[in-house]
Amino acid sequence: MRRFSRLLSPAGLVLAGLLFLAPFLTVSCDAPGGYGRAAPGGTTTYTGWDLATGSTPDVTADKLLPPEQRRSDVLAPQPLAGTVLVVLVVGVLVAIGVGRARTRRGVVAALAAIAALFLLVNQATVRVLVEERLREQLTGPLPAGKEIGDFVHDQGGFGFALLALVLVALGNLAGWVRLLRAPGDAAVAPPASADAGATVPGGSAPTAPLPEA
Repeated sequence: MRRFSRLLSPAGLVLAGLLFLAPFLTVSCDAPGGYGRAAPGGTTTYTGWDLATGSTPDVTADKLLPPEQRRSDVLAPQPLAGTVLVVLVVGVLVAIGVGRARTRRGVVAALAAIAALFLLVNQATVRVLVEERLREQLTGPLPAGKEIGDFVHDQGGFGFALLALVLVALGNLAGWVRLLRAPGDAAVAPPASADAGATVPGGSAPTAPLPEA
């Protein structure tokens, strides 16, 4: 059972890393003029990997603009997204390789919390970048009652990756606190005093004095 519970932390971190292949952010191109390569009515989808590496996002296949009308939808590699992946790798190595439970749990909790924080900041940063680019590409006024942010949506890949990191951080933090409060090694017994029952070196135990008559 203990071995199984120890596998939960690296499994959670690996899951968070795999979720980078899932959608993190989408742009619904109902805005006037569409967005990037997508015509109005299409959707541009950024995975976590796209954000970390600056790869080209996916666009609804039947909603591509003609080549001469396409604009840029590729974002520069996001340093925080790349840092999260590096932290996840380090966390997996620590969770598997460190033997001392208290040290392992403390370090993994800290790494998972850092990764979760960086992931949140990265998502907020990317939203701002995408909204600014969408605003620059508008070809007309927005529909009544709409704002730029209404066309940019967080997706499940980001949400589940964040959830996995939070659970790993909280689980290891709880384990670290429990181990921190656990009693230490048993105290070393004090040396035996030379009482009446002690053995005298080189001889037998001394006899008790005879009672007086």
